[in-house]
Amino acid sequence: MSVDYLSSLNIGSGLNSTEIIDAIVDAERAPKASIINKATTAKNLEISSLGTVKSDFETFDTNIKISSGVTGISVSNTGNSSSLEITDAGSISEFSSTLEISQLATSHTLVFGGYSSEDADIGQGSISFSFGKWGNDGAFTTNSDRTTTSVTIASTNDTLRGLQDAINDAAIQVTASIIETSDSTYALVLKSREGEDHAMQLTVTEDSSDTGLSDFAYTSVDASTETIAAADANLELDGVSITRESNTITDLVAGATLTLSSTTSSAEVIGAAFDTDLALLALQSIVENFNTLQSTLSKLSSRGINGSEAGGLAGDPLIRSMISQLRNFTTTAIDGFGSSSIYPTEFGVTTNQDGTLSVDTDTFTAMYESNPDAFASIVLSRVTTESSLVNGSMSGDSYKPGTYSFEIDSAGDATLDGTELTEYTDNSFVVTSGDATGLQLDISNGGADTNVYVGRSLLDILSNYATDILASDGQLEEKLADANEDLEGFATDLINLDARIDKVRARYVEQFAAMNKTVASLKETEKSLENMMEAWSASLKR
Repeated sequence: MSVDYLSSLNIGSGLNSTEIIDAIVDAERAPKASIINKATTAKNLEISSLGTVKSDFETFDTNIKISSGVTGISVSNTGNSSSLEITDAGSISEFSSTLEISQLATSHTLVFGGYSSEDADIGQGSISFSFGKWGNDGAFTTNSDRTTTSVTIASTNDTLRGLQDAINDAAIQVTASIIETSDSTYALVLKSREGEDHAMQLTVTEDSSDTGLSDFAYTSVDASTETIAAADANLELDGVSITRESNTITDLVAGATLTLSSTTSSAEVIGAAFDTDLALLALQSIVENFNTLQSTLSKLSSRGINGSEAGGLAGDPLIRSMISQLRNFTTTAIDGFGSSSIYPTEFGVTTNQDGTLSVDTDTFTAMYESNPDAFASIVLSRVTTESSLVNGSMSGDSYKPGTYSFEIDSAGDATLDGTELTEYTDNSFVVTSGDATGLQLDISNGGADTNVYVGRSLLDILSNYATDILASDGQLEEKLADANEDLEGFATDLINLDARIDKVRARYVEQFAAMNKTVASLKETEKSLENMMEAWSASLKR
């Protein structure tokens, strides 16, 4: 609380100088502080609004990615003996096939039992694991694609548990586990990977000073140790006999994984088909999230015309640019999905007067049912070719979508749009510069001249834009940083204003003190004169 020290001393003019000084100083401070406070309030609103933009772009990017790869194609199976899962929506196409499974792939399984505990001593030495095939005659044929590996058992791990851990740690595609077969009786179970050519042969080199490890040798077929023989899966697809070493088959149906779970008693039907309703839901989801983002941007950048409330980023050029760019994406041609460009409007995507999007279901249905493959342009970036002898894939996102001409001669020399390609592995080329940077082409049977279609979907175009907006060095973060810097500047301005006002107050206090001193002096003079006049008047009355 301010104290009028001059008045409290009952000297000077008798005026309440503190109130007067406060009024003068406040009159000088108030308009300047008001400007700073208004600017602070506006800047806080801008920062909050920019935070909303950032949050909504993050939500938008997350939500539209749910529709990524949802081309509408789905798989089906009339039985329970297998399952089909789409792994590459860009490769799978409609099909229907009969499937019969006569044998599942099995893992070679060996059981070594009769141990009293998991910590039972097993002796020391080494066990050499070889992999291959046990023939009907009992002969073992080594698999040339597998490496023989030795597991060493020393004094630190010469127990049943130690052997189990050593085998698992060796990472040789053999799983070791201990099971209790009966009360206080334990066994070590060894299980190889699936397939007839992955059976195990165990050769033991025993330490003569600590024997017992030889009990784990398996150098000939022994039915008392072998509980399951290694076998391949046998099946027929559309009457064609097929053998695979695993029940998980990735190279039978393009773009899908077929998993076998049991043999069949009769033929089952597996297939894939395009589902219009599923594809429509994917597109509608993208449109809905687009509209939500556009609504936020429009409200925040609104100038408040016709009595409406202005947004926290009214007329902001960056936000207006975002709105314009997003709208442009939904009306621009999408290349790389065939010989002709595709437009979102062909799938019924239309722009309303308020800038939002809508989907005409009739237009969508007509387009999708006539050309479902083209819907990939909306939800799935991909590389396709016109030849089954050339397969393409893309890494990175610095490529330019479009059609590229691939040519290969009898010597295996290849070009892409006339530019020579360097073979980086056998029958594989990678583009490291230019418009098709990141493109890999894999050749089979000498390859063929073909067109290569490199497409970036509308979904990925939108997602990439959101990523750019949210980048740590992007315009949005830069604008947020500038706004926070301005806010700190306003706080500093207010501190500097108060410091300056304190100096002004001190100057006024000094001036009023001088004035009061002068007034006090004049009052003393006045009193002296009054005394003199009274004395003179008294002398005249005598």
